[in-house]
Amino acid sequence: MPPPITTPALMPDLGVQQEIRELRASVHALRSEVEAARATGAGASARVRELEQLLTNEQGALLEQEIRTGVARIGGWSQSDKRKLTLGGYFDTEFRIDHAGAQNDTFDQHRLVLQFDADLAGPVSFRSEIEFEGGGFVSGTGNYLSSNQILIEYAETHIAFNDAFNFKVGSLLIPFNRFNYEHDAPLQDLTDRPLVNRRIVPTTWNDAGIGIYGAFHPDFATIDYDIVLVNGFTERINAVDGIRNARASFRRDNNDNKTVAGRIGVSLDVGFLDNLSFGASAMLGKYDDENQKMATMLGLDWRLRKGPFEVLGEYAKLNLERGPGEIGATPPVPGGMDGWYLEARYRFFPESWRGDGLFGQKSSFTLVTRYDSVDSDTAGTAVDFASRGDAYRDDRRRITFGLNFRPTQQTVVKLEYQWLVEPSGIPTVDNDRIVASLATYF
Repeated sequence: MPPPITTPALMPDLGVQQEIRELRASVHALRSEVEAARATGAGASARVRELEQLLTNEQGALLEQEIRTGVARIGGWSQSDKRKLTLGGYFDTEFRIDHAGAQNDTFDQHRLVLQFDADLAGPVSFRSEIEFEGGGFVSGTGNYLSSNQILIEYAETHIAFNDAFNFKVGSLLIPFNRFNYEHDAPLQDLTDRPLVNRRIVPTTWNDAGIGIYGAFHPDFATIDYDIVLVNGFTERINAVDGIRNARASFRRDNNDNKTVAGRIGVSLDVGFLDNLSFGASAMLGKYDDENQKMATMLGLDWRLRKGPFEVLGEYAKLNLERGPGEIGATPPVPGGMDGWYLEARYRFFPESWRGDGLFGQKSSFTLVTRYDSVDSDTAGTAVDFASRGDAYRDDRRRITFGLNFRPTQQTVVKLEYQWLVEPSGIPTVDNDRIVASLATYF
């Protein structure tokens, strides 16, 4: 990629630089939303066609502005082989008032995520996302970054054959329910991820392997599929953390069995709704070191949108084969776990407020509420209860109310109140939370 042009006569002023940054962020946000919609079965919907047109317009405006000012085009073009590299990412900072236990009010620099997309020769492309969580990681006792991490969230090489059949290999995002596809903080209207996507579907869930995907477009709908063959879970499954710590190493499998996972999505073209889509997911594979015990998981996701109203949700259920000594272990290996959430959103903005400043033509407010429920051991009730926030070792319930503001669609300021509901038989404790955050694409 050629270096940026730095001839003084061609350098833009600060206002133009800001305009270019906003155009870059807008292009990135639109591209992410289009890809997420396509991956979840909305490829033929009116909303996707609208997004694709907006993306084309924004890309054209960005290219025109950068050429006019002499600034290097976003990602740039190699003049020798015409390869294109797009760089971007997102940023997420939070503030928490947590009433649970001895938790202090705190700022949390949660994520800095770098995203890379490269169009290589012919049908080959590469996509990757690297997350710096909490500022990064330094090994060794006593280092101030020792509790944080640097992760490859996905690193995928794609070979595109046609719309109906494509191939990918690498560290793959697992196609299980919708949220794992579109987990980026700026896409979400609440700060914290649903409980089911923390304990049952361990977002971000990725694994080393291969996969195929594609879409079909009958007159009434778009039907897409995404199927992968990967290493699968390890034995680190319990009622404390669910399966979050059982995500596999990228380097080796703990047994000779491979896990298959996949999702089929459907987006219906219906006149009375702007969007109606749903998906079914499944996972099957052996998880123990001895290659004896099977894990099976089923999932459902759904979304409907009409004007400013949107309702979405997910359900996931995991069943585990167990040995006799694991049933009474501490913590016990659960025979199964399940969880779900339902979220409702209402977007609005007073038209009289719109202008050229903070309240622009694309600004919006969103009222949002979500109900979460997760049970990480369906054979027991609130085992190993702890009074720290949502750390009930088994049954967890949470109700969230939030309001957010987007000055542009790629940047969001969120404020929410989380009410943690104690399971039946557990004394009520003061464990609610107030969470505020800012997330933005760049």
